Amino acid sequence: MIKTAEARSISQSTTCSVPHLGRLVLRNYRNFEHLECEFPNVGVAIVGPNGSGKTNLLESIYYLEVFRSFRGVRDRDLVRFGESVFRVEGELQVGGDPSLSMAAAYDRTRRLKKVELNERGLERASDGIGSLGVAVFRLEDVDIIRGSPQSRRRFLDMTLSVGEPKYLAALQRYRNILTQRNEALRRGITSDEVDAWTDGLVEAGAVVTTSRSKWVQDGMRRYQQHYATISDGDIAHLKYASSIEATVKKGSEPEMESIELATWTEKFRRALEATRERERTRGLTLVGPHRDEIRFLVDAEEGVRDLRGYGSSGQQRTAALALRLLEADCLRERLDREPTYLLDDVFAELDEGRSERLLSLFDDGREGQVILAAPKPGDVPLRGGDLDHWRIQNGCLFS
Repeated sequence: MIKTAEARSISQSTTCSVPHLGRLVLRNYRNFEHLECEFPNVGVAIVGPNGSGKTNLLESIYYLEVFRSFRGVRDRDLVRFGESVFRVEGELQVGGDPSLSMAAAYDRTRRLKKVELNERGLERASDGIGSLGVAVFRLEDVDIIRGSPQSRRRFLDMTLSVGEPKYLAALQRYRNILTQRNEALRRGITSDEVDAWTDGLVEAGAVVTTSRSKWVQDGMRRYQQHYATISDGDIAHLKYASSIEATVKKGSEPEMESIELATWTEKFRRALEATRERERTRGLTLVGPHRDEIRFLVDAEEGVRDLRGYGSSGQQRTAALALRLLEADCLRERLDREPTYLLDDVFAELDEGRSERLLSLFDDGREGQVILAAPKPGDVPLRGGDLDHWRIQNGCLFS
């Protein structure tokens, strides 16, 4: 038995020339006091009851990809109860040798986050985002489909922040300027003073909107293929729903299909002009990427159906899986290799047919390392059921 407090290592001797997550070290992260483990290159199944730490373990791995929780939890709430600092370390390995090391730590008392890449501290955590190469699939991903527009914007922002280096900087600038502009509108100051923030808002917002709309348009075909495979033939669609474009169309302007930066810049400027008086009345900016989202549609006998309001649970889960598969495809293309796949109980609420078809997508076309969490051994059919099984209980791992 290997307990986290003893900081012993779970190891596996098989080596592989494909990059994979090898060593992982946790200190005072969630319910883990001290854990060291060495993941097999093909992957492993983490089996244990709810509340034992399965999701916490996967969350810690993904933290090294984006330096934030995939559950949207604040850093200070990731620190183990009674402690002040957590630290997560990971190694990407090739042939058993480390090729990249990542580390992140957060001090709750000082409200300070530190990120290291190959033992060198980074001035900005954003400089290390996406270095590890991890794709995550969670049971809760269905909330992207049926939840609020904010959840869909958050998905796009996380995906594009990993895949496009310039995206995160534009998003942060947009948010900062939006806050200042909204404050000016709330205070009811002159139009000239509000307009002083508008040029920067348009410039940054157009970059954000262009990247989002291009990602959706470029990924549509693969999303449709994944949805059709899992659903056994249904036809689905993605649509980027822009508040900018909707406002322009209300003024009887023709719809523009271009996703060029210059086009979105002009559209955004015209939309702000069209909502100027309503902005003054409401005291906030009414159009822009902070009001946009993705729509998930599927063909039905009665016409095209919006899955958020009218989709079945199975259709919504299929859409969430197809979306994550598309995200993983983009990550694989950017890395030019297979990522590590984190699967958190994703088969739990799928019917037998969808489960089998999802399995075929992983077993036949995705050869990357799989780290899978499930409550029972029978829930881990991936890789022909040949993955090593590790048990987890109360933050302790057992081989």
